Amino acid sequence: MSSGFRIGEHLAELRQRLKVIFISLVVVIVVVFLLPLNPSQLLNLNAVYYTTPVSVFLHYVVSYTLPAGWVLIPFTVSAPLEILLIAAAVMGLAIDMPIITYEVYRFVDPALKPEERRMAYPVIASTTALFVVGLAFGYFLLAKFVFIAMAPFYSAVGITPPYYIQAVDFYTIVFLSVVFSGIAFTTPIFVYLLIRFGILPPELFTKNRVWIWVITYIVTALITPDGGPVLDVILFVPVILLLEIGVFLGRRSVQGAKGPSGSDTKGGVVCPSCGTTLETPSLFCPKCGRSIA
Repeated sequence: MSSGFRIGEHLAELRQRLKVIFISLVVVIVVVFLLPLNPSQLLNLNAVYYTTPVSVFLHYVVSYTLPAGWVLIPFTVSAPLEILLIAAAVMGLAIDMPIITYEVYRFVDPALKPEERRMAYPVIASTTALFVVGLAFGYFLLAKFVFIAMAPFYSAVGITPPYYIQAVDFYTIVFLSVVFSGIAFTTPIFVYLLIRFGILPPELFTKNRVWIWVITYIVTALITPDGGPVLDVILFVPVILLLEIGVFLGRRSVQGAKGPSGSDTKGGVVCPSCGTTLETPSLFCPKCGRSIA
């Protein structure tokens, strides 16, 4: 089988996986945007709107996150619709994350050995759990802290309560805090997989720990909205702790795959899946495409 044909197969499968992710995400977004939680409201001709999952979600966001003394203003005619669409997209991403993770895993599954396939459900469950924890962390701590931290600066320049903020700006700050926090919390899983599959050596992280910490802090500072260095540290600390755990577990898994002498028990020149002898060491078998490392 030619390499060109295999690449074509991989691209076709990637297109199919992305199609599943896109369709499932759109379906979830439409459901949370349009599903009536109280169907009887549809029969009321005098009602100007009906309750949907996204409207309930936005109600709780305002009631929990917006501190006393702050007032939302729409500012533009289309602002409410924009907010509803953005909120539906955020909810859809959170709900659809198990499907997204599963489809990504299934795409790389042909390159994995049988023992590596058994990691599928733990990886999916761990990624989903950390993403949800990250969403909760961003919602209950980061987003709320932004407005609490900014209030003294308003007072310092002579702006007294009530503080007026555009609704789109408010929800953008909240959603960015929540989504980026969720993504940041999943970083250790990918670090672990990169080390576990031999793509990156654990020494890359241990020998460059200071630089990685600095870069991580810069990234957390960039992805978090206004809130000052304190907010950056609040996100930086748990991400670094989780990252170090991922490196530790990845290093342990690599050490466990080696023999007593420290050499890889797999030999590195024979594909354990199809038995093909490789002329040069490689991460993936050129014949069956499965993992060698």
